[in-house]
Amino acid sequence: MPDLERSYRRLLRAYPGFYRRERGLEILTTLLDAAEPGQVRPSRGEAAHLLANGLRYRFVPPTWIGRLATGLVTIWAAVVLSGAGALAVWGFANPEVPNLAAFSDELAGRPASFVYDLPGDNLLDMAYAYRTAGEFQGFADEGWDGRPPAPMGQTRVYEQVSERPTILADSYQSLTSTGWRTGALNQGGVSSHADVASPTEVLWAYKDGMLLRVSGHDRQAGVTVSAYPIEPSGVLVGAVAGFAIGLIVVGQGMTWMAHRVARTPLPVRRLILLLSLPALIASAVNTLDNVLSTIPDPNTASVLFAADYMYPLANQIANPLAVSVIALTLVASLSLIAGAARVGRLRPVKAAAPTGDVSKQ
Repeated sequence: MPDLERSYRRLLRAYPGFYRRERGLEILTTLLDAAEPGQVRPSRGEAAHLLANGLRYRFVPPTWIGRLATGLVTIWAAVVLSGAGALAVWGFANPEVPNLAAFSDELAGRPASFVYDLPGDNLLDMAYAYRTAGEFQGFADEGWDGRPPAPMGQTRVYEQVSERPTILADSYQSLTSTGWRTGALNQGGVSSHADVASPTEVLWAYKDGMLLRVSGHDRQAGVTVSAYPIEPSGVLVGAVAGFAIGLIVVGQGMTWMAHRVARTPLPVRRLILLLSLPALIASAVNTLDNVLSTIPDPNTASVLFAADYMYPLANQIANPLAVSVIALTLVASLSLIAGAARVGRLRPVKAAAPTGDVSKQ
């Protein structure tokens, strides 16, 4: 095979497979016929033209409706896959929930009145539900400026400790003297339990991967001690990687599908459009819900946690309506396209832009 033909074939790989099968030989023949005598490699203009045109067919849907549908579904999938990427990094890091019992009982000077755990075994449940825990709502106001906690751990509540009115100050001194990095003993923290009144004081302390929260409530008649692992690093990187993979893979897949839809007969296209409307609405609404539920409220002291990056995926598990509608629509549309192809009713792809003059550029 001559070097020039081999080079042209290599450049034609920029086009999607279906286009090469139907138009590749025609384009190659046109390019070879237009080549100058003795030409051994494509000109820069030819190479740029073929690459740009091929990538356009790969990544740009053929109609404005196709571009709209591709954009909505691709962004939705990319956001959801960002949650999958964050989950993968979090699961690999596997932060260990601290064993709080003996330590906190010693700190409070008595056994706990009751104990409860934030979800930790199921990471998606944790990512979806942790906002119900009060201490995370006011995290930024409570005097801790170090790395945030992973919202999974144990809370132990101690009631009737009024015989130790200085228990918060004593805990602060004890933690500081034993090597804990402590924040300020802050006023006005938020209770971590629905049945407990707002504490009058709260402090955060960190040591060996454990972040401790000690708060007083009922005018220091009770103490709540919570312990969490530090959130793992790299979760944002995983979320960004998942988002990028979604943009590339799903975007190209939707573009491929849009080209197929554009080649079906008009009645089939209209039916696919009708079937797609609920899915497009679901994509837009669910994406907006995922983003707004993740971003902290700018009017509060809420902060963005690494667990928030998993929320878009957790939201699909907890509320599967959107993903179900989108999946069913894709299956139905692909079935209609396949049916049109079986009866030979797919229209041929349009020819590429003329290439005969490109060699002379």
